[in-house]
Parts: sequence; structure tokens; C-alpha cells
Amino acid sequence: MIKDKVVIGTWPLSGDYGKVDLETIQTTLECCYDNDLKEFDTAPSYGNGFIEFCIGNVLGNKSDILINTKVGNMPFKGKSFAIDDLKLSLEQSLDRLSVDSLNILFLHNPRGDLENHEGVLDFMTQLKKDGVINYKGISLAKNYDYNYDFLNEFDIIQDDGNLLDMRFLQLDLSKDVKFMARSPLASGILSGNINKDSIFPLDDHRSGWLKGERLESLMKRVGKINEEFDFELIDLAKEFILNNEKIDKAIFGVKSPKHIMSLAKNNSESFLNKEIEEKLIQLYRNDYGLIGENHLAL
Repeated sequence: MIKDKVVIGTWPLSGDYGKVDLETIQTTLECCYDNDLKEFDTAPSYGNGFIEFCIGNVLGNKSDILINTKVGNMPFKGKSFAIDDLKLSLEQSLDRLSVDSLNILFLHNPRGDLENHEGVLDFMTQLKKDGVINYKGISLAKNYDYNYDFLNEFDIIQDDGNLLDMRFLQLDLSKDVKFMARSPLASGILSGNINKDSIFPLDDHRSGWLKGERLESLMKRVGKINEEFDFELIDLAKEFILNNEKIDKAIFGVKSPKHIMSLAKNNSESFLNKEIEEKLIQLYRNDYGLIGENHLAL
């Protein structure tokens, strides 16, 4: 594993994947820091601001951490890319996080609701000039086509990237634009802990979409991967993302210190080679041999 490519995703700690007690949140965040995993991805909509507050409370006094958050989806209010709302959202996030500046500020999954492209870009560019943010980024919405001239105005692009979703391979970005993969374990599907009969509690956002035909179809794809390779599924998923040349960093969602230790210990030489990588890509391009189930893919 390449530790400096790992970004800690905090959405699972927010309660949106099921309740997490305060002690576990604190020990998990402290475990990240103690194991030199010091870059964090969050958003004001994760737990309606709750996890930003927790990060600020536990790590806000650490000068050597990197915090990336988002604007465009405010707690209890929802989506808005109006400049005044972006400013207010940023001010509230800085307050909850107990910091004066951020590493990356992402636009949070804009679609047709982002009308003032030039004004938003000017707003983010000025934040960068003022030292409030180091980089301006955009977190892409699923299944939405973006204009590349617009995308290339950002420093960092964030989008899904995993064994079940390799659309990032088709991105044709400027060489100056970095790519950050999110959901490398595909919302836990590639963890090895989910099967076609898994049922998620109602307070876990996956309960609304990871079920029925979709869950069964996705697990067929996982089954094809397991048939082709002798490696542990979770290790193969991590290695593929962390060693892909198109990916600069990857966001791994965590929910306990156990997840941190798994990331921290796998820092040895990779078992992945070009032959394995190409075989995985070909499996994906062939949709794992499934017929008529493309609409059930991630």
C-alpha cells in the first residue's frame, strides 16, 4: 500500500451508514492520526454537520492534518450553489471543523442545479488567492456528463473508482488536474462482508438502493472476480486503486479503528502487476460476462 495516497473518508462515521457512538468516533479519528493517516474527506451534509463537528473537536488543534470538505449541500437545507449559500456553508464548516483554512474545497455533486459556473469558479479562485483553501475541487455526480472545459478549471476531480466502477479510466483531464477516487470498496460491496442476502438497517443509506435485483447483480460481479483470482477481495480492491496510474489519491471510508489498522499495515510491496490489472479491467469492460444486467451496475 502507498500510505500517502490514502485519504480517510468520514461519511461512514457520520451515522449515515448506521449509528456510531461518540467513543468509537473519537478513537477512530485518533487512530488515524497516530498511524500517520492525516488527510480527511468530509462534507457538511454527512450527518448534517455532525462529523465535521467531531473532526474539529478531536483533531482541530492539530496543525499537520489536511481537511477536505465540500460546499453545495447544506445541513437541513439541501442543494444550493448560489454564491451566498456557498459562502455561508463554508463559514459554517470552518467553524465546525475549528480551522481557518482547508486543503481542498469541493463542489458537492453539481448537476444542472449549478447555473452560475463562472461566478462559482471566481468565488473558489478568490478563496485560493486568499489562502482559505489550497486547492479547488469538484466531486462529480454519478451518471452526469460534465463539460471538460469546466472540469479542467479545477485542481482536483473526485469521482467513484473501484473494481465495479472504472469510468474514471475514460476521463480525459488536463495533465495539471489530479484525480481522487472515492468509494474504492464500492460502499462495502468489495469488503467481503456483503452477500446477496444482506439487509441494511433503515438508518444506513444503502438500505434505499443496495437491495433486490441490484444487490444480486452486483454480487454476481463480485463472484466473477473471486472466481478469477486467489487474492482476498478486499486486498485486490485496495491494490487496484492505490496502484492505478490515473489515481493520485483514494478516499477510504472508515467506521472503526480496525479499519484504520487494516489500511496502516498494508504498506508493503504490491502483489499487483500489469497482467492482473489488465485482466481486471477486461472483466469490467465485459461486464463480468453478465447479459442484460448493465442497468444494475454501479
